[in-house]
Amino acid sequence: MTSPVPHASTCLADLVPAVRYSDPHVLAELLDDERLPLAWWYATPLTNAERAIGSRALADMVARALRALWPQIRTGELLPASRLLDTEAVLPHRSAEETGEEGLAALVCALLDRLHGRGAPRAPLGVRAAVAVISQWLPADAPTEVRAALAVLQELDQDPAETPEEYGARDGAECRSASAVVTEHVVLPVQRAHEEAVTAPAAEAGEPAADDVVGEGSEPSASGAAGSETEPDREPPATHPNLADTPLAAFGAYTSTWDERERTIAARRIFAEQPETFAALGDRFEVSRERVRQLERSLLDAIAQWLAYDEQGRSFAAHLAAVAGRLGAVGRLAEVRTMHPDHLRPVDALGLPLGDVVARLLPDRAVDGEWIIQGDAARRTAMADDLLAACGETPLAWDEAVAVGERHGVRAEVLADWAAEIGRFRTMDGHMLYWGRSVNDRAVAVLSLRGEPMSMEDVHDRLADGTTINSMRNQIWTDERFVRLDRNLYGLRQWGGEEYLGIREMIAREIRQAGGEIEVNALVDAICGRFDVVPASVRTNLGAPEFTRTRRGWVGLAAEQPRDGEAAPYNPRRDVARTRRCFVGADGRWWYRFEVTGDHLRGSGAPVPSGWAAHLGAVPACEPIPLRHDAGESVLQWRTQPVLGSIRPLMEHIGATVGDQVFLNVTDGELTALRLPAAQPEARPEVGAARLTGWTAAVTAAEAIDVIGLRTGMGSGQEATALLQHLGDRGDRDIVGLLEQALTGTVPVN
Repeated sequence: MTSPVPHASTCLADLVPAVRYSDPHVLAELLDDERLPLAWWYATPLTNAERAIGSRALADMVARALRALWPQIRTGELLPASRLLDTEAVLPHRSAEETGEEGLAALVCALLDRLHGRGAPRAPLGVRAAVAVISQWLPADAPTEVRAALAVLQELDQDPAETPEEYGARDGAECRSASAVVTEHVVLPVQRAHEEAVTAPAAEAGEPAADDVVGEGSEPSASGAAGSETEPDREPPATHPNLADTPLAAFGAYTSTWDERERTIAARRIFAEQPETFAALGDRFEVSRERVRQLERSLLDAIAQWLAYDEQGRSFAAHLAAVAGRLGAVGRLAEVRTMHPDHLRPVDALGLPLGDVVARLLPDRAVDGEWIIQGDAARRTAMADDLLAACGETPLAWDEAVAVGERHGVRAEVLADWAAEIGRFRTMDGHMLYWGRSVNDRAVAVLSLRGEPMSMEDVHDRLADGTTINSMRNQIWTDERFVRLDRNLYGLRQWGGEEYLGIREMIAREIRQAGGEIEVNALVDAICGRFDVVPASVRTNLGAPEFTRTRRGWVGLAAEQPRDGEAAPYNPRRDVARTRRCFVGADGRWWYRFEVTGDHLRGSGAPVPSGWAAHLGAVPACEPIPLRHDAGESVLQWRTQPVLGSIRPLMEHIGATVGDQVFLNVTDGELTALRLPAAQPEARPEVGAARLTGWTAAVTAAEAIDVIGLRTGMGSGQEATALLQHLGDRGDRDIVGLLEQALTGTVPVN
């Protein structure tokens, strides 16, 4: 079966391959037209585009785009098909700029005529009458040569389709609906999808092609749709206005004329959810898979012609148009199945629900899983960009989100699910949120929606995305968008509020505000009254070296205040004793632990905590501090943050690999590195907790508390609750997690 219009499914991206690799936003500025679908250049057949705006207008628009985007590219490379034209006007070696818009437009027009078979000679009326007489009286036993000659005359006798210029020139250039009579070849969405998936056949007929989709099964069956037949006790869906009364009857009558091979190809390839391979069908029919490919194409052409020219076919095409209109740009396959009572009933010839067939025949749409989508990836990108611009980090009211969806033809009924499908958006409490690519972004969205501080557990419960609470906590603590307002209360920094910096920092702040010293009971009441901190923790931290007893029951700062005219010394927000992953050894030296990554082994610099850097004598904007080590030299510098230069030679020297824990110490300009051996898998949690501080001997839970207290600067004899509080303030969540496992009944401290 031959199509009367060659290459009817060709789109602009087929004609101009460079279009597929260009920025869709730039293309939209040059090729958008309100009469054409969004991003039409990717999938809309050029016959449809010509019908909407006329071939000359289409050629002019394409010519302007070619000259604007690729002025230096030769026309033969921009329009590869132009090499097939038999005309002296084609100069493939000339650039688009040299050819000019008028020359490019003429070239595009010539290509459109060649692609769509226009300009072919027509037979005179007398010849046409003679052909009709010969066809009627030709005997059944006529020689093959005579029949072949008659076929040539019949092809010449065919009336050409109405030209796209005649469509575009009509007053108003209105867009015709699918219910109108179609006078040229129609290309089905399923045909377009199948043609894009076809590649050249392999050398051996039995070898599956790379584009074939493997499918198994012995008989045509439903494509996996639930409820392919109406349940006896289930009320069938009501028929919507503008839909055909009995679409199943029309399509069923048409498919009843198919032979067994056509039915099988339709059920197993054209309308199947998982198409069977050409090779498998070829084995079934005992033909080559290329022959199956030809049979499929012929059947697709036949369906298109039925929709265009047959009276029942045009009625079914109007039904398809009505379904597409109700779905809008995006819809669910389940909606089509329940849109009409006939859609749940099977087509006898195929064994498939009519709704699944309708979904794959809808004009300018494609089935993608459970979605039916108009256009291509550019539509998804454009809508995702608009939603992101509207949402950002501020929740978007549902009515406003619906307005964004309507601009892209997406109905409110499917907007929430479609937004989640095209990007990281989620609907929650009557708002649409940007769900982001990281747990930090999602936590920002949750807090923005609530509008008030939340506990870590509450944030985690609202996320409900499978992220562990410890992982989420670590991410939030390192993100400047968040502020800790209490021991377990977090908000957004843009809201303001008094930041919870840790017990020692709050003690120092209260002492400064009191003029240099403060009564201990008043200090405890002030801190515990504003924050969820136990008095024992405050009193325990008063023993830190930065505080001193000024008189009985009073406490002050041990550091001297600067004299008049002197610059205040740099004091980091957290000193080394309150800095995460910093531990004091038996010799009194402070070590910083880090986990080796690929960046360290590639020679990249790595940031280090400001508390540890300040302990080594570095301050913001200071001169780089050179550091010697056994394998060479490195440097510690502080611009916006302290950064340790490349230590790749040192890591190679100690045999460190990705994932190892390494302790660093600097004494008198000498950088020392110690690699922590991997822990035994069966190690108890208290052993693992002490090990992370550099202690490798076995310990009990009580011994671990003493060891960790000493190595974090608290001293021995600490209560478990106070130690956990101290570790939480420092940010040592890995140690806290292990201790909480080891200490039965201990309340986790966040």
